[in-house]
Amino acid sequence: MKQLIGAAAGFLIGYSAAIAQEPPLHPRLTKEQFLSYSAGAAVAAMYCGKLELNADFLEGYEYATGIYPPLDPYFRSEMARLEKSAKSDLKSYCSLTKLMFYKGNKPKPLNAPLLIDKP
Repeated sequence: MKQLIGAAAGFLIGYSAAIAQEPPLHPRLTKEQFLSYSAGAAVAAMYCGKLELNADFLEGYEYATGIYPPLDPYFRSEMARLEKSAKSDLKSYCSLTKLMFYKGNKPKPLNAPLLIDKP
């Protein structure tokens, strides 16, 4: 009995140590976050000349979740709100969205890699 308890304790200690050494997973986006971020990136792609949407990331998220932003009413309202914001101060909006969503940021974008350079 002592051997069984000792073996179980050893297994649990080894398992918890292995889990502790794994790198942390990237945080997952909620539906609202994804829709809001995609709206912000779409507006940046429209108004910030050298950027375009990262179709690979968007298609992957859409495939994994089944959420297609252009059909969602929250996306449309968020995009209209952000479009007004972008028009009021385009330079600030473009620099902020590049900081948040540009795939080329080192080490990584603050929120999600939704924007890339136009070819």
